[in-house]
Amino acid sequence: MSSTSFDGAAAPASALPDPAQSALVIVDATPEALPAGTPTAETLRRLLSAARRAQTLILFLQPERDAGAARLDDGLAPQPGPSEFVIRTLGGSPFGTSTFGLVLRANGIAELVLAGSDESLGISCTVRDAAVRGYRARRANGPDAAAAITAGWLAARPGPRNWHAEAKQAALLRTLDERLAPQHTALVLIDVQNDFVSPAGATGRREAMPMVDRATARIPALLQQARDTGCLVVHVRAEYGQHVRHVGSPYRFPSTRTREGAVWSASAAELDGNHEFPPGEVEVCLRGSWGGQVIDAVAPLPGEPVITKHRFSAFIDTPLEALLRARGIRTLVFAGVTTNCCIESSARDASMLDFYLVVAEDCVGTKNSVRHLHEASLEQLRTYFALVEPSERIIDAWQAHVPAVLAVP
Repeated sequence: MSSTSFDGAAAPASALPDPAQSALVIVDATPEALPAGTPTAETLRRLLSAARRAQTLILFLQPERDAGAARLDDGLAPQPGPSEFVIRTLGGSPFGTSTFGLVLRANGIAELVLAGSDESLGISCTVRDAAVRGYRARRANGPDAAAAITAGWLAARPGPRNWHAEAKQAALLRTLDERLAPQHTALVLIDVQNDFVSPAGATGRREAMPMVDRATARIPALLQQARDTGCLVVHVRAEYGQHVRHVGSPYRFPSTRTREGAVWSASAAELDGNHEFPPGEVEVCLRGSWGGQVIDAVAPLPGEPVITKHRFSAFIDTPLEALLRARGIRTLVFAGVTTNCCIESSARDASMLDFYLVVAEDCVGTKNSVRHLHEASLEQLRTYFALVEPSERIIDAWQAHVPAVLAVP
């Protein structure tokens, strides 16, 4: 999906926004930006009226600095009801500064029609960021564009809209097989790197990790089936070191309060300069190191995205969410290490971002000193965040889709 500049005179009817899955986004609709009686205000009034008639979702973006400002007259002001929302933003793009993205994905919105002040920086920023996240986004500020969209919405027939409760219920993927359909599924491999899974890596040198060994042995079969089925494969790799080190950075400190005898961030540590591990026992996955390399058995193929993370979660300070949204991904299958840390941290974020999540139970693991946390973490995941399934069940579901995939020309 991409941003478009809409030419109402030339666009075919099929190019008009579908009211069932589009939202009218009104930006900078303040009396100062849109004085009453101006052509832009009158164009917006007609567009807004048509959107209401078509039962299109309507979102008013209001910067916090304007929260107390007088609103426009009744023809342009938000109306009470289930399809109109005022979203407070910090200015500029509403993505990342408000509940805007949440409201869009919670209501099945695929296309944005942006209108408001001709000089609005917010419109340009929103169009740009929407395109990055996989939304179709178009401006409706010109009279031809607004007229074409207005006419299309006025002619729209009544029917279900994605924000209706019954439409949301109908859109749910209910079975595992539905969720694992390859056209909307990604296998996400997390931290399958030498320092975490190889006997000569930073973890393997300190202690035995048979659970990790078993998981690592099973992941290649899961990966191959994902590739054969046509799922998106995403490799997530950790990279730590001084250039990204701060309070939440993974780094090993001594501790008498854990079974491992260590904690893994400054936030969890009681810092004592007299008790520190030697440098060789604290650094993992440094930039350019052998320890930071993905193991050969699951090495990325050309074209498979590789995401580099610097914290436990694969979603923090990475482009992972934007990449998945842009490719229409709805379901994630997680495999890798460690269950109780990077897998669970990423799983919590994935679930809160409204992805369906399946954790390959026998393709995740942790080291011996905290093996009790593996089962606890899986119980947390299956209770709150994900389906937890053996890899054989996931592979069987994907194999059922192979004939359909191969039949596509």
